[in-house]
Amino acid sequence: MLRPTLISCILTILFFTGCEESPTSVQTSAAVYTTFGESFDDEGTAVTQTPDGGYLVVGSSYNATTLSDMYVIKTNSVGGEVSDSIFTEITGDVVTSFDLISDVKVLADGGYILVGSKFSTATNYDVWLVKLNANLGVEFFKTFDGAASGDDFGYSVSLCDDNGYVISGKTFGSNGFDMWVIKTNALGVLDTTFDTDGKFSYDGTSNGNDAAYSVSQTNDGGYIVTGEARTTGNNADMIVVKLTSLGALNAAFDTDGAATFGGTLDESSKFVQETSDGGFILVGDSFSNGSGQSDIYIVKISAVGAKIWDTYIGGTRNDFANCVKQTTDGGFVIVGNSYSTSSDVLVVKIFPNSQGEVEWQSTFGGDFDDVGNYISQTNDGGYILTGSTYTEDKMNQVLLIKLDASGSQEF
Repeated sequence: MLRPTLISCILTILFFTGCEESPTSVQTSAAVYTTFGESFDDEGTAVTQTPDGGYLVVGSSYNATTLSDMYVIKTNSVGGEVSDSIFTEITGDVVTSFDLISDVKVLADGGYILVGSKFSTATNYDVWLVKLNANLGVEFFKTFDGAASGDDFGYSVSLCDDNGYVISGKTFGSNGFDMWVIKTNALGVLDTTFDTDGKFSYDGTSNGNDAAYSVSQTNDGGYIVTGEARTTGNNADMIVVKLTSLGALNAAFDTDGAATFGGTLDESSKFVQETSDGGFILVGDSFSNGSGQSDIYIVKISAVGAKIWDTYIGGTRNDFANCVKQTTDGGFVIVGNSYSTSSDVLVVKIFPNSQGEVEWQSTFGGDFDDVGNYISQTNDGGYILTGSTYTEDKMNQVLLIKLDASGSQEF
């Protein structure tokens, strides 16, 4: 149920350069945020604009009886609730379990494809693919289990030019978690032309835990995947892997199909997108920038994996990024959260044709933790984002914020 919540906050537009704050202007107001949820923890993990100009938000809703369930919310163009659905049980296996949804894409038929993770008594967590029709009814669901008996998680789904889907996540193997990419046809059936069985796994470093948080098909018909590769010394690097259309490492990309970026401490890449110049933009976070705290880490690379530029954005405390999109002007927009500004949702716009210089930056939040998980540019040139906001009476609620092109809140 939609619950417009009055949260007194400061909407601050700041420029962070490295770990130094240089505020250029501050706007103070009392903001009404659009929130959804029940009486326990709820979270929005992805949002897409729908063909009618509204929005579809997906995430998870927690309750004491069924634990975590798939949560789907449809709104109109101004954030008013059209419908919300909590999918308590789809597979008929375990009603009381943690079912998680991580991503959604709108389809040409007006329906939606979702990915996440579903618990099963037989196989623990499996990657979960769900197809909804335009009326949010379930058309099909599929679960995918890895080779070992451990957990498998799905984080990202993208559309392919054959109308199928490509999924990224992680699978438990003999040396811990590995990066995992799954290719299916339009009905969710494994595409056996992709790495012989429809599944590709990559162990970035032996005996370390790795994960693939984002994947998409590239203009050459291959795939770009990003995440983290953790070494036995327990430090992680930002990693990006380029695959051919058949699910093999593309040796033309950084000589072996994989490139890593980072310093002496932990780095992680949460999102990758192919850019208009044929290269790629990565965003995540880094602990290696000298302060011992996490900074947002942005890396621009060429089509063959060579670093063109990188930059850090952050304040005096931990700052994280979860999503980046190229904007129509050639710049980039990033969403995450900043503990440098009292754990607020953080939105950063990068100048076009720059080396990562910040054009504007906005924060949104109340007195407690607020997180931005996903952002997209809307048809009017503004932005829609989702995440979560914590309130004393309702705990975490799904958060939906619409911004204009300059980063000011519309709803």
